[in-house]
Amino acid sequence: MAEVKPPPLTLPPAGFWWRSLAFLADFIPLFVLGLFIAGHLAGDELQTARAKSDQYQERLLKLYEQALTKPSPRAQSTLMDSILHPAEEDIQAYVDWHVYQGEVCFFVMLLGLFLQEWLWRGQTLGKRIFNLRTVAHATQATPTFMACLLRSFWKASFVTLYNPITIVIGIINFHVPLFRYDRRSWHDMLSRTYVTDSKNSLPPKE
Repeated sequence: MAEVKPPPLTLPPAGFWWRSLAFLADFIPLFVLGLFIAGHLAGDELQTARAKSDQYQERLLKLYEQALTKPSPRAQSTLMDSILHPAEEDIQAYVDWHVYQGEVCFFVMLLGLFLQEWLWRGQTLGKRIFNLRTVAHATQATPTFMACLLRSFWKASFVTLYNPITIVIGIINFHVPLFRYDRRSWHDMLSRTYVTDSKNSLPPKE
């Protein structure tokens, strides 16, 4: 029985590393914006949690520096004890503050990625910088409203939500294009899109 091969893509898929660089160009400014907004929207309770979290991290950093610069069994023991047996209020403050930051960053990144890709017909800031474009997989047309929303939701979830499941899925999803001929990740397949190198291609069909 003859092997059935998928039909060739009209527009060539973008390379893995170009996609990765484009995502970094999108992620960094939106993440920084999310942290800025989180800091300004936080109420008194969250600001208290932030202060305790910062103090806990500063203590760990000082203990780590002491263990490196003045190594001794006591310094190493104190460092390990602080890492393995932190005060409950320190851990609670750390979790409260960073979960809150992640939630704010999620909504900022979701909205930012979605609006860019939808209004700019498959492009974001990063994709414009590196001449890439998202298109529909079957027709190579501009992605639909729902496709842009699904892509943005999944990408924002992977990189902002402090959840072990989304972190693991995100790491796997990042590497999936390395093993596919069309260089698609799971969020591409879910939204029925793929990213193309648009430097030598015509604008996508309507």
